[in-house]
Amino acid sequence: MRRRTLITGAAAGGIGGITLIGTGAFDTASAERTATVNFADDEDAYLGLVSKSAYATTDGDGELALAFGDVSGVGDGIGRNSQFFFDEVFAIANQGTETVSITATSDTDAFDGEFRLYPTGDRDGVLDDPDNAVVLETGDEQSVGTYVETGDVDVTEDLDIDITIEAAFEEGDDEPDDPAPEPPETIDSIQFYSAASQIAADGESELTDDSVVTVTASDTAVNFNDFEGDPVVYEENPIPLVSVDGSRPVAGLGTMQSLENERSDFATGVEEFVLNLMDDLVGSGTVLWDEGHGQFWTISDDGSNSFSQFVTYAGENGYSLEATEDLESDLSGADGVAISTPPDSFTDDELTALDDFVSDGGGVLIFDQSAFQNNDQTENLNDIAEQLDLDFRFNIDQVEDPSGTFDFTTSEFNTDDFGGLFADREGIQ
Repeated sequence: MRRRTLITGAAAGGIGGITLIGTGAFDTASAERTATVNFADDEDAYLGLVSKSAYATTDGDGELALAFGDVSGVGDGIGRNSQFFFDEVFAIANQGTETVSITATSDTDAFDGEFRLYPTGDRDGVLDDPDNAVVLETGDEQSVGTYVETGDVDVTEDLDIDITIEAAFEEGDDEPDDPAPEPPETIDSIQFYSAASQIAADGESELTDDSVVTVTASDTAVNFNDFEGDPVVYEENPIPLVSVDGSRPVAGLGTMQSLENERSDFATGVEEFVLNLMDDLVGSGTVLWDEGHGQFWTISDDGSNSFSQFVTYAGENGYSLEATEDLESDLSGADGVAISTPPDSFTDDELTALDDFVSDGGGVLIFDQSAFQNNDQTENLNDIAEQLDLDFRFNIDQVEDPSGTFDFTTSEFNTDDFGGLFADREGIQ
């Protein structure tokens, strides 16, 4: 619930008179106002206070006065050590367009008595507890009574009683001062170097599912294979370069070489995108980098670390990227896994272990590369995709921009479904 003060007032000149003073109508266009009263004669007011008795009167200045000076009918007024119930003194009316929950509190620190508002018909009731708030639909009103217990106090002295009436809106209601958040700034582009595409889960058709396709090449890009294999050639639809499964924390990327020390242009934001993707799929912690299947691209600390800059960058942002040659055994201590194109296939036990890992919430990033020399790597990746029952498969192809280069950038981002993945953040300097 969001709570907002709508009406405040104070009593002065003796407890016999209480005046609620308004500063103007509260409506959906005046969100900055916090103390307001314009009553039944103002149809534009968000809340209205309506006189229901001789004890409550309004004037032309938009003030509601509660006067209890002649309680007995013979002019005696309110005395010491007395208590009085005044039923149906005034009503709180919801003149707005939203359902609200009403509470009313009063501050009687100025004297040793008690002053409170209660729902008419329930003299033991209170309006100062959010758990017992009165719910008012649009157009409804709540009759309010007033209880006064004076205590041993000189009621002729000037006393102040602060009264606050608040309305709580349900979360998600269209409140006037809650504008939609500004969309995050996005990275300008992502570099792809020697990239392959993804295809539909049937392995034979173009992948066009917007709930899966995250990044595509430009509309004029092409894909092909001049070596062995029979790729799915995109003729009518954009070529997917990054895809995320619809139900499991697994992503397929067309290349890992865009993160490689000597080939990457980090000014494009590729490292920021991959880190955002890790945040979405993994969250934080240990990410195993598989090096147990003959991969050429490694992060091992033996002088052949091809991705040292990205490893350091990820480490500065909550991740520990660790090389493993025994993925099945090391999965128990990991939060995520990165698998680059593997010349050697995964065993059935490894595939089962990886499937169990994902079912337990582990995130997986699978990096493909263009089928420039052979097809075995793509087939081995598709063994993983089939075991995990992903919404996509890996294509046996190479993607190029219209100029015929395999080193290109794209800004074709699916921000409607994956906006957070493209948030601009501090990258590698």
